[in-house]
Amino acid sequence: MYKCLKEYLKAFGKDFPISQVADYTEYEVCRIIQYCVEINTEYGAGVVDKALAGEAKVGTATIS
Repeated sequence: MYKCLKEYLKAFGKDFPISQVADYTEYEVCRIIQYCVEINTEYGAGVVDKALAGEAKVGTATIS
């Protein structure tokens, strides 16, 4: 979590609004932060839905 928060701070020059995502797990918060950094967009309305939607497709997973 700390690493994700540092990345957000470095990318946008301000702290991530952690209080706005208090109901999410640590994993979900990290995904939200990573999504913001990847698309170069500060946290705001609609980001959570896009960040947590995922890209999983049924039938594409392989087991090695």
